Amino acid sequence: MRAFIELSGEHPTLPRAEALAAIAAERLDLRSASFAGPLLRIDAIGPMERVARRIGLAHTVCEELVSGDFEAIRAFARDMDLAGRTFRVRARGLGTDLDPSTLEGPLGADLGRTGHVDLDFPVDDFRLLVADEFVLGRVIHRVDRSRLESTKVAHRAFSRPISLHPKFARALVNLSRVPMAGTVLDPFCGTGGVVLEAAAMGMRPIGSDRDRAMVSGTRAALRGIASDGHVALADAGCLPLRPGAVHGVATDPPYGRASSTKGERIRSLYDRAFRAFADLLPRGVHAAVVLPDPSMADEAPDSFEFVEAHALRVHRSLVRHFCVFVRV
Repeated sequence: MRAFIELSGEHPTLPRAEALAAIAAERLDLRSASFAGPLLRIDAIGPMERVARRIGLAHTVCEELVSGDFEAIRAFARDMDLAGRTFRVRARGLGTDLDPSTLEGPLGADLGRTGHVDLDFPVDDFRLLVADEFVLGRVIHRVDRSRLESTKVAHRAFSRPISLHPKFARALVNLSRVPMAGTVLDPFCGTGGVVLEAAAMGMRPIGSDRDRAMVSGTRAALRGIASDGHVALADAGCLPLRPGAVHGVATDPPYGRASSTKGERIRSLYDRAFRAFADLLPRGVHAAVVLPDPSMADEAPDSFEFVEAHALRVHRSLVRHFCVFVRV
């Protein structure tokens, strides 16, 4: 399938990395990928719908139908036979000053030769993007950005001001490359943001923390959305799991600021955690870890190979570095 993903554009590299990691997680055969600003175009074989449902830092995922100049798009639309089905067409310029309404009207008229407009619940939902050329697609999935906003930690029953936004928690889970229905571990679960997003994505989350209040709060939050998730009171350096029990790690450890390390030096805590990951993870499995300092990535044990990093500025004194490692 040829497809395109309309990335959110709220970070220069993280949305693209999340999408590619989701493709890898679902084992798609990726034949080609190209980028034009927030537009990621791919040619792949495999369950694209599963990839689409995973992604958080995007707007739409579409099956690509045709590309070229606007006349080529219109010619394709005139040749389509919608057999009376309802449709909607929406256009967006990516870095252009084009007025979308000047494109939607003519294209809608072409499609209306064999179909009927329904702006609310169409059978066929078409998306026209304008970047370096015109690209027309049929929407496979629209990312529910409003849900991601509504599930921020401030809106949950158990709340602390130290949790990743759900969209970035979801991106972190995707960077771990755990497949759908796989088991993902967050050994610093805190308020449960990563665990909750993993459960919402259809995975089996395992969370742990050495703060009893965090464990209780996350358990309560998870109880309503996942029947097979598990949260335990445990130290990240001594995990009560057998080797190979999880398919990846996604975690945002404490930085010793708003989130406590209980007096332990950060580098000591991270070192113990990475050594526990090394004992737990099979070769080829990924760990996506948020670090407060990129130099800490160099201190991962030799059993891990650094893959990528993405810096996300939270405020003047805090930058989160989304780092990915693979067990070798």
